[in-house]
Amino acid sequence: MITISSPVSSARHDDLLAWCSPERERFRRGALVFRAGRFQWPFVVVAGAMRLDLPAGDDSALHLALPGDLLGVEHLIGQPQSTCCRAIVETVIAPLGVVPEGLRQELLIRQLAASHRRAAEQGRLRFGPASERIRALLLMLAQHERMADEPMSCELPRLSDIAALTDTAPETASRVLSSLRRSGLIASGGDAEPQRSVQIGPLMHLRAGEMPAGMTRSRTSAAHARAA
Repeated sequence: MITISSPVSSARHDDLLAWCSPERERFRRGALVFRAGRFQWPFVVVAGAMRLDLPAGDDSALHLALPGDLLGVEHLIGQPQSTCCRAIVETVIAPLGVVPEGLRQELLIRQLAASHRRAAEQGRLRFGPASERIRALLLMLAQHERMADEPMSCELPRLSDIAALTDTAPETASRVLSSLRRSGLIASGGDAEPQRSVQIGPLMHLRAGEMPAGMTRSRTSAAHARAA
């Protein structure tokens, strides 16, 4: 764990960051962020992504936390935080500061709505072909890390995390990633540890059966078949 003080901005959750402490904590990929009961106050995910598990370690209880998510919200209603959490890519968090009493209810309602949206998004990680589930995970990570006017890219989680989040075996996740690379849907990014970073090709945005401008259905089907 590394504590930093420089804030990380994001238009998607500046409203929450306005109530956060100026201190930031940065965690490397694979680092344990907290065990159940560590945090005594809610915090906001500033950058990166984390997997949340029940202490029993049942992968079926996995939840993915992304930038803008408010975690440890149980403390706002006097309940203990009951999950453990691990960074799946490099992650930055900020503790929520003292929130005026009148704003707490609004934060809870907003977080409830966000949780419903996130649950719907993450349903795509548990159903359908393995290639579609892993594609959806990479897009989720890349969309949150993308800066304006930059190509989409993301840090690649460990195979064990990809497999757990998409309900696949690590061997399957490895085969799918290799297939996505061969088909050009993803490419290694960066000079330092290129296997840890991937750039997202334009066809990754398409679900099965969709076509980009200027591409025939037969060519689209062939691209998806190579990634399957």
